[in-house]
Amino acid sequence: MLLRKSVFALVALVLCLAALQQSPGAAPETPTAAIDKTKTLGGKKPAGFDTLQMHYHEDPDYINPLLASDTVSQDFFRWVYEPLAEPDYHNPDVMAPRLAEKWEFNEKTLEYTIHLRKGVKWHPMKLPNGKMLEAKEFTARDVKFTFDCILNSNILAAHHRSYYEDPEATDASQKYKIKVSVVDNYTVKIKWNKPYFLAEMYSLYIEMIPRHVFSVDENGKPISFDFGSKEFANGFNTHWANRQMCGTGPMQFKSWKQNDRVELTRFSDYWGAPFYFSDAVFRSVSNTNTARQMVLNNELDWVIIPEKDLFLELKKHPSVTSGKVKPNEFNYPGFRYIGYNQKREFFKDRRVRQALAHAMDVDSLITNVFKGLATRTTGIALKGSTSYDESLPEIKFDLDKARALLDEAGWKDSDNNGVRDKIVDGQKLDARYDLMIFSESQAFQTIAEHIKENGKKVGIDVVVSPAKWALMLQKLRKKEFDACMLGWALDWKSDPFQLWHSSQADVPDSSNHISYKNPELDKLIDELRVTLDLKKQTVLFHKIHKLIYDEQPYTFLFSELRTAAYDARIDEVHNYKIRPCIDAREWTASKSRAMP
Repeated sequence: MLLRKSVFALVALVLCLAALQQSPGAAPETPTAAIDKTKTLGGKKPAGFDTLQMHYHEDPDYINPLLASDTVSQDFFRWVYEPLAEPDYHNPDVMAPRLAEKWEFNEKTLEYTIHLRKGVKWHPMKLPNGKMLEAKEFTARDVKFTFDCILNSNILAAHHRSYYEDPEATDASQKYKIKVSVVDNYTVKIKWNKPYFLAEMYSLYIEMIPRHVFSVDENGKPISFDFGSKEFANGFNTHWANRQMCGTGPMQFKSWKQNDRVELTRFSDYWGAPFYFSDAVFRSVSNTNTARQMVLNNELDWVIIPEKDLFLELKKHPSVTSGKVKPNEFNYPGFRYIGYNQKREFFKDRRVRQALAHAMDVDSLITNVFKGLATRTTGIALKGSTSYDESLPEIKFDLDKARALLDEAGWKDSDNNGVRDKIVDGQKLDARYDLMIFSESQAFQTIAEHIKENGKKVGIDVVVSPAKWALMLQKLRKKEFDACMLGWALDWKSDPFQLWHSSQADVPDSSNHISYKNPELDKLIDELRVTLDLKKQTVLFHKIHKLIYDEQPYTFLFSELRTAAYDARIDEVHNYKIRPCIDAREWTASKSRAMP
């Protein structure tokens, strides 16, 4: 699972600290009039009729950008919803304007003044009763509404909200670090009550949602006029539009048929350069081998192929060698891990977690399962960034060390049945746990069998529990699992609060799904979040890295290269340093494809 505003969705961790480090100034203005609407970002005229064919593996719960934190939902709504600004693909340290034309930051008052693009239209939207909601103009009221929803503690947006919460606040009025106010239709102010090293990112890089849609019920009547109330939150969490999309982006929502497809179509009144393709279809294909075969048959335009052996086989296929399909591999910012639920007794002792790390032959997995298309990692930051401590050695595969650590922690095989045990609070507990994995990944299944086999060698009984994506999400939210094999996506500079702060450990929908608590780590995270000096930030990041490395609440596995394939008809496919590492807005095609 990869979330962006996670380190998470993998739900997210984000970058950019430049705003608080530089002198006040405005982002370069990009007037609407300067945009050539006769050409796409790829430089061609928009296609008359051409369908881009994509796929997804499992249906998400909903496709509301404030509620969803999984990458499947993100793949849908990045075409439809837009933020005020986003990191520039070519230079991730710079924010590129989207719905905001420019902004200024006052270092003394910690306030952003954001100037919105005029004439931006929301997509037309139909109520469940059949009545059409007019395509209203995007204004500052929508910006404030979006933040009001995020800051409503009863709305299921904890993965967003954590970035604005102040765990040290004693006054309820200071619970959140920001205050959003409307100046006029096209100007909004966002004031932070304390310095935050990612303030620019979290002031600008949030997908905006339409006030006129999400504030009304299925009959168009207001849910509540108090957007901070529990009554409004209840209506928002179960809103009729959570399974549709209404944004300002180049593509608008057409339909979603579960276990079949999601369809988008070009928005004719888009403010910017139009999307090249007239339509985009995401087909539900849960089996990656099936998806691979479909792209080889020229039925899909772009497919991620996580299984490295299948990718290497694909490179030898006649469709590839003849030039009909092109392989693509690129660095993807993130890491895979095994996470241990700290509410389970077996995982509470860090010596047990260290033993589990030593029982993982990660190098062998990289060689045999991922065919060398992955690199070891030791911590939560992006390898190669200043946040990552390169001095920490990779944990070696050592079953004898694992056994010694388990002995030291008091887990011994008292009845000689091959499974260690321990008396805890007068009860005998076995060294046994369920490992939840995504059921459709053969690579995950292979890793899980490796863990099970090595667990047996050191006296631990590992039960592999494959699950569909939707079920995994439910169990993570409710923390109803023992251990899980997942992944987090990363950005240049990431805030560890969402995943690791104790205040998030008992929040049902938070990204700290393993319920990890550590007061020493909390202090480091709290200090980092208000530190503006780059050198001091690096020192703090390295301390955080070292502490988590010693504690091993995760067994850190590797960062893998993303492997994909695409139809040779697609042009302008470029790979970038930041997620999603491609920008489909640039894509064009040498020949068209009809709607399937």
